[in-house]
Amino acid sequence: TIAIGAATRALEFLDESQKTYIMTIRLGEETDTCDREGTVLSQTDPSFLEMDHIDKTLRRYRGRITQIPPHFSAIKHSGVPLYKLARKGIFPDLPERSVEIFSLELLSWHVPLLSLSMVCSKGTYARSVARDLGRDLGVGGRLQSLRRVRSGPFHIEQALPMDEIVSRGKEAVKDHIIPLVDVLTHIPTLHVTQDEVERLVHGNGVVLEPQEEQACWMGEDCLNHLLKAVSPNGDFLIFVEVEAKQSVVRLKPRKVLDLR
Repeated sequence: TIAIGAATRALEFLDESQKTYIMTIRLGEETDTCDREGTVLSQTDPSFLEMDHIDKTLRRYRGRITQIPPHFSAIKHSGVPLYKLARKGIFPDLPERSVEIFSLELLSWHVPLLSLSMVCSKGTYARSVARDLGRDLGVGGRLQSLRRVRSGPFHIEQALPMDEIVSRGKEAVKDHIIPLVDVLTHIPTLHVTQDEVERLVHGNGVVLEPQEEQACWMGEDCLNHLLKAVSPNGDFLIFVEVEAKQSVVRLKPRKVLDLR
């Protein structure tokens, strides 16, 4: 995902809660990096594995699970990226991390390559899945290839091929720009007046008057959650938080984007 203009200031608000990958695991081989670039630690013949057994083992990886990240990763340990420590031969004990795998489906099994489709939460390591699945199957495993085909609302089919950018230049990019509002549909929208926009743009809070069309945002569910407000003329998009004191509900601006 590439943002341009004011949208670069909204990257932190994009929906990355789910990502979809097509991954291929090489069973029967384990490396220190958990992928094809690392040093081979062990090798085993996985040809005895049947699809039914693999499919049953995959069930353990669906839903909320814990996993230990690969030592060759950008996660920091005592302020130092793990991959820098690993290159020095330092492999500290790492705590398990909770992630969620919404879907993990077997696509094909052609010894020694196992292809899977995985829908997972942000922060899930496909290399850890490859390593752990291989161990559970008793043969070891490491990631052979990985392709992300969806991130939040963005799908690979919306991507712009590099050769088209080269041949058509700026026009190709211009034709594929997705309006910022269209990719923020996961953030509820509040309707505000132009006067309220002026106050929010200048960093001032706004008392939110109860309105029938906004009644669903007046309860506790909206408190401390991020909402967005768009000016009537579309010039500004404002990320706001809702705070309540006694019976008064107030909008507090968090970030203002000038879309002009």
